[in-house]
Amino acid sequence: MSIHYQKFIKILEKWPIDKSKAGRDLGEKLRRHLQELSNPVIVGFNAQSEELNNQIDALDRLSNNVCGKMFQRKFKSTATGLSAEQCSQVLSSEFLNYLNEEKGFTK
Repeated sequence: MSIHYQKFIKILEKWPIDKSKAGRDLGEKLRRHLQELSNPVIVGFNAQSEELNNQIDALDRLSNNVCGKMFQRKFKSTATGLSAEQCSQVLSSEFLNYLNEEKGFTK
């Protein structure tokens, strides 16, 4: 388990928590998942070793932006016409709360 734990920690060092998406952030989810992995009562290590390796390898590829580097984008805009920064603002918890309050949307 220590090898998996060390790999996971290295990935988390590259994966910051986005405070604007509290409760919905992938970095937070990964840290909770690591806590579960470090608890031997929750995880049957031998049964999930191969699956755990696959998950860690996939997270490593994501954190290193492997596909993003292989397939460079030609344009900086998105399908919506918004920039990456604008998309991040629209997806923030603050903006979603605003929509729920102003427009009466339900979750």
